[in-house]
Amino acid sequence: MLTEPARETNRNELTSLLAKSFQYTTPVLAVQESKLQRTALLTSKVYHYLASPQDMKTRLLNLLALREQEGMLDRPLIIWEPAPLSCKPENLEACLETAALVDVFTPNHLELMAFFEQSPVASSNRSEIERLGSELLASGVGPEGKGAVIIRAGENGCFVQSRNITSQWLPPFYTADMAKEYASKVVDPTGAGNAFLGGYAIGYLQGMGNILEAACYGSVAASFALEQVGMPEKSNERDEELWNGASVGRRLHQYMARQEWF
Repeated sequence: MLTEPARETNRNELTSLLAKSFQYTTPVLAVQESKLQRTALLTSKVYHYLASPQDMKTRLLNLLALREQEGMLDRPLIIWEPAPLSCKPENLEACLETAALVDVFTPNHLELMAFFEQSPVASSNRSEIERLGSELLASGVGPEGKGAVIIRAGENGCFVQSRNITSQWLPPFYTADMAKEYASKVVDPTGAGNAFLGGYAIGYLQGMGNILEAACYGSVAASFALEQVGMPEKSNERDEELWNGASVGRRLHQYMARQEWF
């Protein structure tokens, strides 16, 4: 049993969280790259891993070796989300070594602080997030240092960095200064990080590698995960796919229109 403690609500009461418990109902399945052989999954354009630095390195090398054996020499996009229990100061060096192998390194703000032995209280400090994120980027993320660091920071949104762009904060879709009827849509943050990274992957592919545009996709995807406990409701209207009755495309356009840099 893993238990997530209750967290403080933010000062604007944008998010209201209750203590929750979590329990696996089936045995945890270990990731085995060998199972991808002779399946369509081996041809995927994006892989998202949740792993410790040590496991991530092994899994990535196994994956690339399998693809090479099958004649696939192009490199997929590798997104690495560090396993929370591995985010400790003693793993920082291994983390930096592994981050140099992946394309996107994306801890959340609490995991970032844990690697650097910072107090969780500092995780709400945007300047500290920027400083530590810059340390990660300076160490060399991705092949030839061309990767991205994306810090997912709850109500602060996300901090996006790479050597090819000016570092940028992107707000969450739902912000504290929105009308109450919008703020009340924030029900449960469980799964928002995974939704963000899934949306990011789609946006990266559709945006031809534009990481800021990809992060916009991620922020919008996360907004649907926040609106209920469990999965959002999928439906169709004419030829358009809707989530919770809302158009993903229209919400994405609305979100991008708010960004002055876009």
